[in-house]
Amino acid sequence: MADIRIDWNERELEDLLNSPEGPVGELLEDLAQRAALAAKAAAPVQKPSSFSYGKKGSSSYMPWSGGYTKAKIRPVIGFTKGGKLFSGVNSPFGPTLFLEHPARQLHHPYPFMTTGLYSVSL
Repeated sequence: MADIRIDWNERELEDLLNSPEGPVGELLEDLAQRAALAAKAAAPVQKPSSFSYGKKGSSSYMPWSGGYTKAKIRPVIGFTKGGKLFSGVNSPFGPTLFLEHPARQLHHPYPFMTTGLYSVSL
């Protein structure tokens, strides 16, 4: 068996793993975009008959064209405080929490963000 020699360059390895323009960054961006598309496709849109915007004590958001939550789902890529690259999907907190883990007003959950996460595979 032949001996294999590897020249390890810590700085180049860190750049490879944490550069948004590198192969890992491109992969993370692609995965975030795919997960965001799947989450948007699965996000429910409030029916006009259930709009409670403007009613006293309502915490419901007035839906925009295509739905408030659906319109706000975005892929994100960034750096941790430690300088490591990450990607993910952002959506409004309140509606997401209510739909993913519903209160008794909803008869079943609408796991659109979970659907987005589980749709991404390598």
